[in-house]
Amino acid sequence: MSRPSSSHTTPQLYRVSDKDLTEIELHSVDSINDLHRMHHEHSHKATRPPRPAYTPSPNGNLFTCDAPATNPRRPPAGSKWQSRLQDMLTPSSSRAYAMGCAIITLLLLTVLLIFYFLVQQGGAVQRLTEALKQKEAAATELSLLIQELQALRHNLTALRGGT
Repeated sequence: MSRPSSSHTTPQLYRVSDKDLTEIELHSVDSINDLHRMHHEHSHKATRPPRPAYTPSPNGNLFTCDAPATNPRRPPAGSKWQSRLQDMLTPSSSRAYAMGCAIITLLLLTVLLIFYFLVQQGGAVQRLTEALKQKEAAATELSLLIQELQALRHNLTALRGGT
């Protein structure tokens, strides 16, 4: 008896109850409604709902293949936040306008804080420069006083030696 090759998948039949089919249909309707709510600007276009990943048979059996069913039109669950962020930043929404205003306000506040700290630092540098100039002037004056003191000592030793 020959075995089918591994590249061919054999369809299998699973018995699905009416309750399960009803839940699947309700979930599909909810998903479509969510899509319409999230993408209200595209709802006026004629779009087809995605094809179900199963083919129901008239007797209630669920016809599936061994390969996992994927829907290429539906984004992965991980990108849900990306679509929400994109929805928030759409130019037609007032939320995007508010977000833009908030971002611009934060940028302006950041620039103002930077200028404030630069002015503060500029004032500190100016005070340090003045203190350094005063210290140099005091050092120069002290140097002159030391020179005068040395001259006076020299004159005093000359007077003592001559008397």
